[in-house]
Amino acid sequence: MSGTSKQLAPRPRSHRIDTRFSEAELALVEKVATWRGLPPSAFVRGAALAAAKQAEGHGGGAGAAEPPPAVLTERQLRVLDAARVDVKRVGVNFNQLSRLGHRGVLDLGALAPVIDALAEHYERLVDALSGKASP
Repeated sequence: MSGTSKQLAPRPRSHRIDTRFSEAELALVEKVATWRGLPPSAFVRGAALAAAKQAEGHGGGAGAAEPPPAVLTERQLRVLDAARVDVKRVGVNFNQLSRLGHRGVLDLGALAPVIDALAEHYERLVDALSGKASP
């Protein structure tokens, strides 16, 4: 088994913290958790641990504290949600086209301009979300 690493089983989580949310807060937590493919409990645990580590000085390099993550406005959340839906649709369609290409029904090389356009859209979305450009 030289060269392979053995993955350790996660430690059991036997401690519990009850937290109360308003309807709007819970809806937001559930929405973002869904976007990330996580159950709400895992999302909340991850956010709490990241905040605790940052407060303890583990968040930034060389002990530097990082600024808190930006809070998105309701409009930005709607735009991001719409982009997520669009990306999912494109992914489903792209997968179908890929299958046709593997069967020899479609020339995948003809999709190069579409892939280039998608890459440009992706870069603009990343720039907008990172604050480099406005959407």
